[in-house]
Amino acid sequence: IKTIILTGHRRIPVVTKSNDLIGIITYMDILDMLLRRTSLNAKVESFMTREIVFSDHTDTVDNALQKMKLSHRGGVPVTKKGKLIGLVSERDFIQHSNKHISIPVSEIMSHKPFYVSPKTSISNTMKTMVNTHYRRLPIVDGKEVVGIVTGLDILKHLQDTNFNQIYLNDNVEEIMATPVFHTFEYSDVSDAIRIILDNKIGGVVVVNESNNLKGIITERDIIEIL
Repeated sequence: IKTIILTGHRRIPVVTKSNDLIGIITYMDILDMLLRRTSLNAKVESFMTREIVFSDHTDTVDNALQKMKLSHRGGVPVTKKGKLIGLVSERDFIQHSNKHISIPVSEIMSHKPFYVSPKTSISNTMKTMVNTHYRRLPIVDGKEVVGIVTGLDILKHLQDTNFNQIYLNDNVEEIMATPVFHTFEYSDVSDAIRIILDNKIGGVVVVNESNNLKGIITERDIIEIL
């Protein structure tokens, strides 16, 4: 958890002392573990993913991208003779792709995304993330977008409160991020890519002129059209 919060990485490869890749752990795995009240002293090997989707260093960029798309992974470790030598993520592909994609955001965004209200408890927000596999949730009051929360925000809150479960009853508005980076349905996807890269975030909320939620566009949505 400390490594994920310190680096901001959503996934951490697990290796042996000789650097052989044996698993991977994501912050979604950790949220699930915490919901099940697993001890913080549990070993990583007890809940890491052992069936690893990875790329060999000789794979083409296209092969690596296809592996990520087909497995619905946000990133894959890169190996050489079974040894970990790197990791490639959705953001890496977007950074090195053609950033001038002149199609409307509405064509690739997720319509009617899951969201929570400001008064939703952090515990229920965690459950929604784990059950839907959404890494971020807009916070909507009435119809208006008032914030956004990610799994990393929740992990930071838990660490700040010394992992005391009672603080999971707090309202999610206490940890949501504001202001919310946003774009519009009629904007080019290029606009969303610029916002994502400039602010080092994983997704952008899509709103109308009244700031009502219309959708969300994420790095994964952009990967789908590369």
